[in-house]
Amino acid sequence: MKTIYLTTVFAVLSAAASAQDHSAIHYNMGRAGAVTYATAPDTLWPASGPRLALKRKGQPLFFADAPAEKKLAGEGAVLFKENAGYASQGVLGIGQQDFVLEAWLQANARQGAADRLPAKTAVLAFGGGGSGYAVCRENGQWVLYLNGTAAASPIGPVVPGEWAHIAIAVAGNKAVAYLNGKKTPAEVAVARMPADTLFLGSSARMQAFSGLIYEARITPLAKGKFNPAKDLHFNQQAVVRNKQLAEARQKKVISAIASNRQVRTMEDADKVVVQEDWLVSRIATKSEVSFKPSPDGLSGKLGLSNGLISREFYIGDNLAGVSFKNLSNGAQFLRAVKPEARIKFGDTWFDIGGLSGQPEKSYLLESWLKDMVTDPMAFQFSGLEVLQPQARYPWQQKYNAAHADWPPKGLQVVMHYEPPAGRAEWKNSLKVSVHYELYDGIPVLAKWITIRNGTGAPVLVAETECEVLAVNQDQEKRLHVESDYSFALANADRRGSALMHYKGEPPAYHVGGSTTSWEVDKDYHTWASHNQAEDKFLDFPHHSLLVSRLPMGPSEMLAPQSVFTSFTTFELLHDSDDRERQSLAHRRFYRTLAPQVTESLLTGGITSHDRVELKNFITQMGELGFERLDIMAWPGISHDKLDTAYVALWKEIADFAKGKGIVMGGYELQVASRGRGADVDCVDPETGKPGSLFGQSVCIASKWKDTYYPNMWKFYDRTGLMTYNMDGPYHGDVCASTSHAHHRGLEDSQWKQWQTQVEVLHELQRRNMYVPIPDWYFLNGQSATGMGYREASANLTPQQQLLLGRQYIYDGTWHKTPTMGWMSLQLVGFYTNDPRVGLEPLADNLGRYETGLFQHLASGCQFTVRGKRLYDTPETKAMVSKWVNWFKQYREILTSDIIHIGRPDGRDIDLMLHVNAGIQHKGMLIAFNPTDRAITKAVKVPLYYTGIKRNAKITGGDGKEMEVALREGDFIDMQLTIPAGGFGWYLIQQGN
Repeated sequence: MKTIYLTTVFAVLSAAASAQDHSAIHYNMGRAGAVTYATAPDTLWPASGPRLALKRKGQPLFFADAPAEKKLAGEGAVLFKENAGYASQGVLGIGQQDFVLEAWLQANARQGAADRLPAKTAVLAFGGGGSGYAVCRENGQWVLYLNGTAAASPIGPVVPGEWAHIAIAVAGNKAVAYLNGKKTPAEVAVARMPADTLFLGSSARMQAFSGLIYEARITPLAKGKFNPAKDLHFNQQAVVRNKQLAEARQKKVISAIASNRQVRTMEDADKVVVQEDWLVSRIATKSEVSFKPSPDGLSGKLGLSNGLISREFYIGDNLAGVSFKNLSNGAQFLRAVKPEARIKFGDTWFDIGGLSGQPEKSYLLESWLKDMVTDPMAFQFSGLEVLQPQARYPWQQKYNAAHADWPPKGLQVVMHYEPPAGRAEWKNSLKVSVHYELYDGIPVLAKWITIRNGTGAPVLVAETECEVLAVNQDQEKRLHVESDYSFALANADRRGSALMHYKGEPPAYHVGGSTTSWEVDKDYHTWASHNQAEDKFLDFPHHSLLVSRLPMGPSEMLAPQSVFTSFTTFELLHDSDDRERQSLAHRRFYRTLAPQVTESLLTGGITSHDRVELKNFITQMGELGFERLDIMAWPGISHDKLDTAYVALWKEIADFAKGKGIVMGGYELQVASRGRGADVDCVDPETGKPGSLFGQSVCIASKWKDTYYPNMWKFYDRTGLMTYNMDGPYHGDVCASTSHAHHRGLEDSQWKQWQTQVEVLHELQRRNMYVPIPDWYFLNGQSATGMGYREASANLTPQQQLLLGRQYIYDGTWHKTPTMGWMSLQLVGFYTNDPRVGLEPLADNLGRYETGLFQHLASGCQFTVRGKRLYDTPETKAMVSKWVNWFKQYREILTSDIIHIGRPDGRDIDLMLHVNAGIQHKGMLIAFNPTDRAITKAVKVPLYYTGIKRNAKITGGDGKEMEVALREGDFIDMQLTIPAGGFGWYLIQQGN
């Protein structure tokens, strides 16, 4: 068994202080480059001795790793693979005398390094013309050769990932090999060579050994006199001492975790698996973190679990995620180890944790873990702490929201990492932490990173990958991943329905495709390939590497003594391929982690600024039980206009509304599509002039934010408005300006503007305001967006709008709760005065008004009635009052999630089914008949997600009750009769 050490303290000294230093020639690759995987120099000159150059062939690469203190000094090595090599140019002139040839080398253990490697590969050689000495990597051994013939015994085993010091001492009549300062049985006779060329890596058409060489040196000896203690540049005592230090530190880390009182002891037989269906039953199992150290105290297994999902880590040479399971069905989501995150500081990528050397990437065996090693330039795990989940923004239950714990219950585990030893300037000053939050009762894990810059200089956080997962191909469709960096252009896809018009191939910052990217894993070579005819049918299963990253940036210049916080990635593990079940899980995700989406306010919308009209409208709203007033486009409200008369108007109206129990706000086109002046508008990166994808947008990382938003907050304070009805929030327009106050240029412009919009949303929630905006900032405090959006549909007749509206509800509630989507009933035309579009006079269109009112209330959507009045006769008022009261009586079930029985098509009865197993009214079936004939038919109603057992009690809108037994599969059969153009409703409860 290979002993595992933390690389941050692993030290192998490359030179003994007492070693002779009269080298004939010494080549040091430690400063052959600066960036890992960059091509090494064409010519390498010796660090000492004659000016005899090594000339490159093929493509040797610089790699930031070196033995011991050389790595601590920031040095590296050269990676030789395939036909990469170096050869000296000229004659050394010592092939006829005694000498020692030494080299520090390491067989590469990183992902895929040994895949398809020949049995015999070249390491180094000294000679020429087919004669001389050579060291090869052969069948897992270092082997000494003389004139093409192997020594009778090997030098010793190849241990991938560990530095080895190999020396060939040619003295007297024998040439003897030494491994790490110790004599080996590998020896050959001495051959005096006519040529003495030094070869590193590939030579004589033999492939290179897929490994690193830090240095090579040749030292002449007095004839026949060789003293290993003096003549080798190796100190075995220092190796032992530093190995002991490494073990001590590793044991300290393992011991600290094992003794943490918030970490329970992991027992393989003690894993709690929830048996109930989390979408039907309330889950009592709590999230926990557990740990099992190895008997020698040098490694261990760490686990996070809430009884629904688990994530496990192996702590050895570094920390690595080794398991991600859905416990309800035992499905394993991981096939291979990857870093826990990746960060690009400046021009260089760094792994955060992770282990390399997994022999096969299509599956992972625990027996492999002990032999896997860290990347020497990876940040190294140094410990953890256990915390409670954090509230990502302020929120209090309000506006008829469903009850939710905030912050959600669960646990947060913070994994801390130290910089690699090769970056001595960051030691004890640049800290990376990876945060994991696991929530009670829901199969979701959240993850983000923080970076603390304790150095005395700014650090560029150029790019981040907050999650990297090698996913089993059969689970790709069962892993839903999204982040809170979520808005129009970040999520946009060229295949999307927004009808955006791009010039040519758009850049990533215009079509981000979300922060979730499914890619081909370049380290995974054994997946079964399919021909091109099959790939599309199979939906490209080889795209099995999940990466969570920004479309551009963040490119944040992190100031000294500052903390960078990334976006947050959320991972939902599904247990089924069923679309409705996955959809319900997604909606429960929002209800739990963005609880403001359940806020529900019955809204009246008006376009007037006239005091009399407004107060009359508000009076009607109060009489009927409406709860929110929206001053709609156009003219809306200017939120930064602070002149006395304007503020006084809206304070008067807001106070009048408040007296009726109504909150209010007004429309404004705030950011997207609205320029605010050339000095603060977004600059098009292609032209260098003002311009953006959404018409002309202001840059909210310019000085504009320093005046507009403070004035907006003053306006809210002075008027008492309590809703933020903004059109055109930050949709994602980039800005190439280099003179704006709050961003440096193009690369950080999207990140900085997103941060500004998020700050605004968080402040709105701190003020307990209602936040409907047309975008997807739900995980940062947004309350609602459009259920479906096409402006032209506002000009259709009410009858057309009804059926289209039910289609919008059907389509929009696959990924939204009903209250996440707003809809409007137009009593007057929106873009037209055509009388066929509105419903005025209301008394003359009472039936259509009632159907439209019922449809929207019954859907549970975020509903606005738009017009100049809500009723015009006592009969109209009575009708509206009836259905508003009905909605409020059954609001809890009507705003619960919808089961999709069938998409309305205008040809038959269409149905909405609300379900909620956690309340008394467990279901509500809504039926519509869009045809011109009465329809009687039997319908099959799925009740599994109501939680009802055996018998269901059905109460119709006519007050009649009946009990119906559930059939196999938790369905009931119902006979419905709906009049032409009519509707019906049926309350569903637990029967006897």
